Amino acid sequence: MPGCWRLAAILLLLLSARSGLSSEIISLQVTNQDDQYLLESETYLQASVPSVFQVLMDYDNFTHLSSVYEESRQLGPGPDGAPRVYTLARGCILFVCRSVEKVERLDTEPNRRIVATVIPKLSNLEQGITEWVLKSDGAGTRLSYRMELVPKFWIPPLIGPPIIRHVLARNGTDALQRLENLARERDLAQPRMGH
Repeated sequence: MPGCWRLAAILLLLLSARSGLSSEIISLQVTNQDDQYLLESETYLQASVPSVFQVLMDYDNFTHLSSVYEESRQLGPGPDGAPRVYTLARGCILFVCRSVEKVERLDTEPNRRIVATVIPKLSNLEQGITEWVLKSDGAGTRLSYRMELVPKFWIPPLIGPPIIRHVLARNGTDALQRLENLARERDLAQPRMGH
């Protein structure tokens, strides 16, 4: 199976080089106040809203979006019947490496919005919420992303928003390209209507 994924990744890279894919970070802001971190971004993806939504909802394959995700999967529904998901991400900023383990409750509006709310007793965050809002923009998708989190672990004060912003912009560009590639692959697999 790993060989198949490598081959698929190579084919997607060749496809993206030929088709001029154009994922783009339009804006990215990181702020920190009283141990609460806020990340907001606006991006453009050259893929349809339904395909981008499907990729973002595919938690069983979330590890293909970014190398920071070591594990991801859908869990059974919570006591309230809402879907739950698990992710384990590991990242390094300068000399500090941390793992963020989250179990989140999902609330969705298909092809419009995804909200993932951290369940603190099952996560190493005091609180957290992530929201994706998708809007059609010409032939592509405008994706608004907002993540608020309060970690249970200490983050050195020297690692401020400017450094985090730089690392996220660098890693985010790669993740956006992967998201766009996976969504475009879904677009290409859809039968064309009226042709």
